[in-house]
Amino acid sequence: MKKIAFNLLKIIVSAGLIIYILFFQVNISEVWAVMASANLGPLLVGAAVMIGGVILRSVRWQVLLQALEINVPLPRLVYFYFLGSFFNLFLPTGMGGDAVKMAKLAQETGQVPESIGVTLVERATGLWVLFILALLALPFSSSYMPPDWMPLITAVTVGGVIGGFVVMWTPLVPWLGSKIRLPGQASLERFYRSISQLGWRALGLASLISLAFDLLLIWLVQLIAVSLGINLPWSVFFLFTPIISFSLTLPISIGGLGVREQTYILLFQTVNVSAEAATAMSLLYYLLNAVLIGLIGGVLYMIDSVRSARTAGNRI
Repeated sequence: MKKIAFNLLKIIVSAGLIIYILFFQVNISEVWAVMASANLGPLLVGAAVMIGGVILRSVRWQVLLQALEINVPLPRLVYFYFLGSFFNLFLPTGMGGDAVKMAKLAQETGQVPESIGVTLVERATGLWVLFILALLALPFSSSYMPPDWMPLITAVTVGGVIGGFVVMWTPLVPWLGSKIRLPGQASLERFYRSISQLGWRALGLASLISLAFDLLLIWLVQLIAVSLGINLPWSVFFLFTPIISFSLTLPISIGGLGVREQTYILLFQTVNVSAEAATAMSLLYYLLNAVLIGLIGGVLYMIDSVRSARTAGNRI
């Protein structure tokens, strides 16, 4: 009952934000006009960037799995990543597809706690490196933003960097897990160990791969802006992209709907981008980073389902 109520609350939040944005913040016809004027060249490059990004993230996932001596072929991990993106279109928050990835990986390996732990760390390394990039960009972005925004954004970025370091690079999580007794303690301790046993080498390599992917993600947002004729300094995209990514992990909406658009408006209006243009950027980001990858995942899922059904039929 609580889960139903929580999901209902997410629907209300998403619907409320969308209604507020469309009827009180932007002119809908102007949003569509901005999107229709987009230059297709940068958007096609952005689509290729995101497909390449799936492969990069799958390599990062494999590096972490191999640190625990769990060997899964890269093509399978790429498939799981596309599949997770497909279900991300329908599941709550921008991390809903991660649950699907965890389930498929656990089914593939038979190691449930380790599959959950590694998948969470794989996602966390990308967000952590994004916060580091944002922190580095902060001194170069202060002149583009209102002074009253800087303390909040500084707090978020510093908190993200410190929090990520504490969770991934220190023994705090396993230590807390050993002190707090919960139902299913044996499985939880395997989960804690899977995080603590990854090691500096695997986490370091995963962080380097995350850096490459995060640069692609920042480039995607910049490509979308360029396609709409919006020219801003690179430091702005280094600063805003982590905050956008973080907002999508908050479990307060359905698939990040409404939260993503509001975040774009709040951030880009500080650098003199209209609410309509910011909303158009958000929708194009969603189409390239979620819908396109998700649709590819849906096609692959259909192909895999048909293949599995034929194999099962041949066994009868």
